[in-house]
Amino acid sequence: MFKIRSLLSAWIICIGCFYNVIASANDKVTVILDWFLNASHESLLAAQYSGAFQKHGLDVELIAPADPSAPPRLVAAGQADMAISYPIQLAMMVDQHIPLVQVGSLLNQPMDVLITNGNIKSIKDLKGKKIGVSIAGDQQAVLGSMLKSAGLSMSDVQLINVNFQLEQALMTGSVDAVIGATRNYELIDLQQRKVPVSYFYPEQYGVPDYDELIFVARPDKAKNPKIARFMTALKEGGEYLKAHPDEVFNKAIKDHPELNTPLNKAAWQVTLPLVVQDPGKIDQPKIQNFNDYLLKKKVIKQQHPFSDYAMQVKE
Repeated sequence: MFKIRSLLSAWIICIGCFYNVIASANDKVTVILDWFLNASHESLLAAQYSGAFQKHGLDVELIAPADPSAPPRLVAAGQADMAISYPIQLAMMVDQHIPLVQVGSLLNQPMDVLITNGNIKSIKDLKGKKIGVSIAGDQQAVLGSMLKSAGLSMSDVQLINVNFQLEQALMTGSVDAVIGATRNYELIDLQQRKVPVSYFYPEQYGVPDYDELIFVARPDKAKNPKIARFMTALKEGGEYLKAHPDEVFNKAIKDHPELNTPLNKAAWQVTLPLVVQDPGKIDQPKIQNFNDYLLKKKVIKQQHPFSDYAMQVKE
């Protein structure tokens, strides 16, 4: 079973017409999303619509956060079983000895993108420009690597905290570029609005590859068998999604009419090939390489054993 609720409101949206009949027989799993329900979460919806969560005895609830920076901390405080987060965010919290580990992944590549106004044609053109960021501290390493690839440094640009208003800041000319936007939403939205932009992918400019949108849990809760069953069900949901993408999308927009927009339709298609084939698989070399990069860039201050970052929970 599966339902979605918002921290901003008291109402709960239940997905599944038989929740009241069998919910008591299932294990409850609460997951705090990284933001509002969107195309990045399509495999979660597919796991419900295909019956995978029910098959594995799970009652899954997704919670949309009021503050997108809060989900990992809420999980660390015991307010939910898991949260969808980001590798940089997790590494910084581990460095602060906040009890969290990665237990799975949702998408298999970075979704971050540096978007600039259309007059900027190369990274080198950013010299002397204003760059908007949404969360101070999270994106400086990525941006610094991208600038370095063009012979620039952070002192060559001015950072402006735009508080998640990335598109607006770029469209109004408050900044010349933004970092931290996603290639399956903000970039598509700007293109659909016919806003002239250029874009640059971090992994093509000196940033190591990493999985985007990871699942984090408390280490003392991660070994609960329901977490492993969740990952198994999510894998089955992803397989169903790739076999029946239109069916899942049509069910999604029926249950969530706000997703029935040209932006979400395009985002759904762009995200589809990025869904992780095996969500519960922990890719140690990939994760370790990225965390070594963060240490080198002084995003984190000390070396931690890999077991502090991730835990294998697959059945």
